[in-house]
Amino acid sequence: MTKQETYDYLRAHGVDFEITEHPAVFNMEECAAVDMPYPEDDAKNLLVRDDKKRSYYLITVRCGKRVDLKEFQRRHGTRRLSFASPEELLRLFHQQGISNDRIELSAE
Repeated sequence: MTKQETYDYLRAHGVDFEITEHPAVFNMEECAAVDMPYPEDDAKNLLVRDDKKRSYYLITVRCGKRVDLKEFQRRHGTRRLSFASPEELLRLFHQQGISNDRIELSAE
């Protein structure tokens, strides 16, 4: 789905949103250097997987919050979790038809 298709989908479903364009950031330090309209709402995304590489979870949390993977595992009844690699993320994107030229990754 392109950016425009995403915006069109949100509008068609009555979802209010604002668009803020900024350079890609790969860690919270870089994010803090960007002038965002609502810094108190900054968030980070963490892609984790189970130890068999069968189940993947995208966890989104506020920027200052730490994620306790053992607690997440306990609450959601998952197998042991660890962070997915950039290669695994690319594979998941490719399975969804998202091409490399639309992806920026960092392993930080």
